[in-house]
Amino acid sequence: MRQKQLYQWYERIREGLPHLSKPQAIVLAMFSLGVVLAERCGTSKVAERLGWLGKADSLERRFQRFLSNARLSGEACCRAWSKWVISKLGEPEIVLLVDETKLGKWLGVMMVGLAYRQRCIPLAWMCYRTGEWPMKQVELIRCLLTWVADSIPAGVTPLVMVDRGLGTSPGLVQVVVDLDWQYLFRVQGQTRFRFQDGHDVPLRSLALRGHSRSLRGQIFKKAGWLPARIHVFWKTAYDEPWCLITNSPGLVAERYAHRAWQEQSFRDLKSGGWQWQQSQVRIPHHADLLVLVLALAYAWMLTLGLLIEHAPLSIQRAIWRGSRCPYSLYRKGLRYFLHLFEARKLICTHFLFLPLNL
Repeated sequence: MRQKQLYQWYERIREGLPHLSKPQAIVLAMFSLGVVLAERCGTSKVAERLGWLGKADSLERRFQRFLSNARLSGEACCRAWSKWVISKLGEPEIVLLVDETKLGKWLGVMMVGLAYRQRCIPLAWMCYRTGEWPMKQVELIRCLLTWVADSIPAGVTPLVMVDRGLGTSPGLVQVVVDLDWQYLFRVQGQTRFRFQDGHDVPLRSLALRGHSRSLRGQIFKKAGWLPARIHVFWKTAYDEPWCLITNSPGLVAERYAHRAWQEQSFRDLKSGGWQWQQSQVRIPHHADLLVLVLALAYAWMLTLGLLIEHAPLSIQRAIWRGSRCPYSLYRKGLRYFLHLFEARKLICTHFLFLPLNL
């Protein structure tokens, strides 16, 4: 049964990532399956959990050769992966979350992900040594968004969200505008806002705890004043207000809460799941391919989490107790996977990436 499960998973990968050769696809299938079973991404730990496939040393060498394969392009993998994920979702709205995460003092990773059920599926990414940017930050994000752009269905206008560390950038605003997409960026409170009568103030001066305010005007004085709509939103429980800018007249400030979903997913990939922060893979190209492994395994668990949410109660009770489930979508999927795998039951992969309105 386990061999059959692996073969089914391999077939799904071959369909979704057709640019991979058969040997590459089978190693990716083994690697991603092993990550789930080990709940680790270290090649040694993963290989040890796949003893039924061969000797751990041999498996580990195969995984290391996969990561070091110079013929595998990170860009090609991201483009194919984005196309696979977005084509399966069939959603009328696409929200893209952009942020950088760090792996200790060795690597930085800029990532574009798809907001999905209070989590975020990685779509495009680039790894680099800390402090050694491969290009300017705005150009790097432009590059990643361009990789995703080819996968966007006709008639769909994505919404891009970034936090203030990246969002206080007229250059990045222009990147999204050039793509003819929508943006909702958080910016620094000292960002200047110019009213229609010509006078300007810092956005934070418009904030009042417990209140929200929306205005049309212009932002970014040093960039020559760009037209935008602003939301200054301060919930009583927040330590400070959200200062938001957007080019979408119908967008409300509360939508920015989606941005936190990417932070939750970074935690799932790290200490809450695959222990990515402990990885010894520190060469940027190798790390790019490792993210593909993690993204594939993560998306599979999110899919299973959605399936178990809609399963009969008798099946759900095998995964959690009580009428209310305390687990995230990812954790539900992982528990469901491990339950089926240990019971030697076939784990469905035919419906990888389910629509949100299942």
